[in-house]
Amino acid sequence: MIHDSADVAAAQRHWVEVTGIAAERFGRMTLKRHSAKTARRNTGDGYRGCLVVGVLGGADLYRRIEGWWIGIADTQSGGHSGSV
Repeated sequence: MIHDSADVAAAQRHWVEVTGIAAERFGRMTLKRHSAKTARRNTGDGYRGCLVVGVLGGADLYRRIEGWWIGIADTQSGGHSGSV
């Protein structure tokens, strides 16, 4: 998911690099329309949208993927992110 005013191609390249998953494996990007009433803080060159992970296969798989994501977020933030 990403705002329509952001650099969609750069965001996709970013998530491919972070996850190591080929771009062809990603689903369709969801563009969020900009509302002038909203004071967004997630703007600028560093904004890469939000990676959405769909999990099929039960709670055990969900928990494993959640743990992986916490690990990814920790390495990107340089600290401890806690939970998702």
